[in-house]
Amino acid sequence: MTNVIKLPEREKLTVGSQHQRVFYLGFVYRGPPLMQEVQDVYLKRHGRKDGTRRWSIITYSKYFEWDVRNYSLELANCEEDDVPDMIDEWYKPDEVTFEDLWEMGWDGDVSKWRDAKMYDFSSGQLIKREEYED
Repeated sequence: MTNVIKLPEREKLTVGSQHQRVFYLGFVYRGPPLMQEVQDVYLKRHGRKDGTRRWSIITYSKYFEWDVRNYSLELANCEEDDVPDMIDEWYKPDEVTFEDLWEMGWDGDVSKWRDAKMYDFSSGQLIKREEYED
């Protein structure tokens, strides 16, 4: 007689979330008015070093006009907790949500952004913090 031990099912990660390191954010206009250039921007996740992870905003472009190849050019980088600020600075504000960042593997501190006061516009009253916490 054998004893069969039922093990819990393993949770599957979203497809490609842990293996993919570069995520397309969209395009932005860079440059002075009437001479703007369209740039595709990407968010790149680096590995952990001493417990902290760095993220970068990158684009693919040529160093010189006569270059044949495109290179990865880093526009900005920051630590994990500062990623939303960096995205708002380099990309369209409020286009990337925290859910999008979590799917990309972001594990930053959200409390910095949850301290904002929230109002119920129908009544005009301030909502208590406990009502909208997770």
